Amino acid sequence: MTSIALFQQLKKQHKISDDKKIVDLFDSLAPVRCEEILSRWQGGGFDTGHWLLQALSDMKWYGKWFTSTLDAKPLVCFNNEGKLYSNQIMRGEGSLWMTEFRGKVSASVVYDGEPIFGHFRKVDNNTLLGMVSGKKLSFGKEVVENGKHQYFYLERVAEFPAEFVKT
Repeated sequence: MTSIALFQQLKKQHKISDDKKIVDLFDSLAPVRCEEILSRWQGGGFDTGHWLLQALSDMKWYGKWFTSTLDAKPLVCFNNEGKLYSNQIMRGEGSLWMTEFRGKVSASVVYDGEPIFGHFRKVDNNTLLGMVSGKKLSFGKEVVENGKHQYFYLERVAEFPAEFVKT
């Protein structure tokens, strides 16, 4: 099965009880450079039981917006008026860096205010698979609980589906 086919199969699953397939897929994918991902992205998550997926849903997460390597908006969310904004619940936004993770150097978003990282691998030119890592957050939650990471994907979009407003 190709990487793209496996990604599509995992994306359709409601719940992933064993994350070995998604870890193996992530590890098999090619790295991506920061400059390649400067764009708007719609995101989604894989339900492995990690607390972060519900937190993203609660904040009405739409995706990410990388305007430059030093201007990353990793939590683009819907507000109560249906407009998009950069949610700064993690005490800031972020930046893109090439980092080594799981044996490969690839683009990662580094959050400004919390010890959290989103590591990216390339599914295709318009799709990324991400794995979240980090340490304990200021509000007490572990980013990697019991050795389990949160996994997400991003799909490139030309435009956002709603107006983006600055807060």
